[in-house]
Amino acid sequence: MLNRDQARYLFSREIAPFIIPKEQVVVADPEWSLERALIVLTRKGTNSVPVVNHAGQVEGLISKTGILDFMLQFSKGNDIDLTGLGKHKVKEAMNKNHSGILANSIFSFAFEVLVNCSYIPIINLKGQFVGILTRKVMMEKVIEYFKEEYLQTMENRS
Repeated sequence: MLNRDQARYLFSREIAPFIIPKEQVVVADPEWSLERALIVLTRKGTNSVPVVNHAGQVEGLISKTGILDFMLQFSKGNDIDLTGLGKHKVKEAMNKNHSGILANSIFSFAFEVLVNCSYIPIINLKGQFVGILTRKVMMEKVIEYFKEEYLQTMENRS
């Protein structure tokens, strides 16, 4: 069985080795039209991306759901009028409550943040976007940890 020190090691590690670098991440510009953002989200097969300004700072997240919810306020009844997508900017519809966490954050903190979202933007001390951390990667690390614990337990029993 893994001891408490081994458990503490996983949950006190920095997340830096698990970050997907910004060069590999699709982002949106706050000045893009919602139409362009929706096309990018659809073509890239993703539901949400960070919104990064020209200074490299995360301003929020834009999602397909966020775009549709935003456009719903201009619609009559339950029909969503998408003809106005080109008239509105990403910055109008984005979720501004996700600026990111630092790359030197510890695993347990990031794990808690990722409970309710599929990824979180990672920023440096100057607030610039450096990449994302996904819930999938974090869960894979936890699964590895528990597999190792299980194997050690089985080995000790024999």
